[in-house]
Amino acid sequence: MSRFSSCGETALRWLTRVAVVAGILFTLLETARQCVISSVCLTEVLARASNISGFDFEVSETDCWHSPAVSVFVSMPGGSKRTRILQYSRYIDPVPTITSIDEHTVQISISRVSTIDCRRDKWGALRIKYDIGSVQYPSVQAQPPEC
Repeated sequence: MSRFSSCGETALRWLTRVAVVAGILFTLLETARQCVISSVCLTEVLARASNISGFDFEVSETDCWHSPAVSVFVSMPGGSKRTRILQYSRYIDPVPTITSIDEHTVQISISRVSTIDCRRDKWGALRIKYDIGSVQYPSVQAQPPEC
């Protein structure tokens, strides 16, 4: 009887060690996976438009682990320094239409968005008007924060 007890204790110690090593390996691998997931963001340029009221525009979508956001950027003609003037979560169509109203005003139009994260109404001498059909999940604030 004592021989069986000794064998059982040895097997239990062996299984415990295997379980501890497997748990440590799983924890390390899951931590590494979460670090990679949280740091990977993919950006795709969806559209570029030049010389609208004398400015250049770019629309891009950045997806950081299934949390895509569409941004509209403005820059001086041919300039490399961009400024975000609108960021939203798309509903269906991610690309807004940007049209010139006059030499200092543009209008950004899109039929429907999920949320508006931020927006600007002015950038230097440029005035920006918005024609957004509907917002699926509107903010509790009256106006979205400035980008």
